[in-house]
Amino acid sequence: MAQLTRLLMTPTGLAFDRLLVRYTGESLLNRVFARQAGFPPQPALLLETRGRASGARRQAVLPWFLIDGKWVVVGSKGGMPSDPAWVHNLRADPAVGVRVARRHHRAQARVTTGAEREALWSELVARVPVYAHYQSLTTREIPVVVLDFSACQPCAGSRS
Repeated sequence: MAQLTRLLMTPTGLAFDRLLVRYTGESLLNRVFARQAGFPPQPALLLETRGRASGARRQAVLPWFLIDGKWVVVGSKGGMPSDPAWVHNLRADPAVGVRVARRHHRAQARVTTGAEREALWSELVARVPVYAHYQSLTTREIPVVVLDFSACQPCAGSRS
């Protein structure tokens, strides 16, 4: 298992994982990490953001959760001190592309706050307890992001 994880973390392995998500909606890397953390694997999506400084298209493979009809992703970064780059990018430009099993969708991403975040966070921790551990490793509030596909009229003309 350790050899597979090392292989998947190489540039070639990460590119292969992005291809898997793009065409099947499954991430081998997420499956490996889920197994190691002891929770059931989640379906994965390919989130496409624009680099806040470069303007270049950036992609991140993320597990997603359907909670109360909302598509939710988490910016845990394994409990590291800073948010993942994709969170910084979507804060600068919330118009994102989402690829799941050969389908491309446009969405507006928003970082949740207050009671909405707390309700979603409680459900996420119940489903994937390792998120509580990640939160204990950092002083930042781990971002919980909702992808809103219906609110995407403003991003209809954006490049993806």
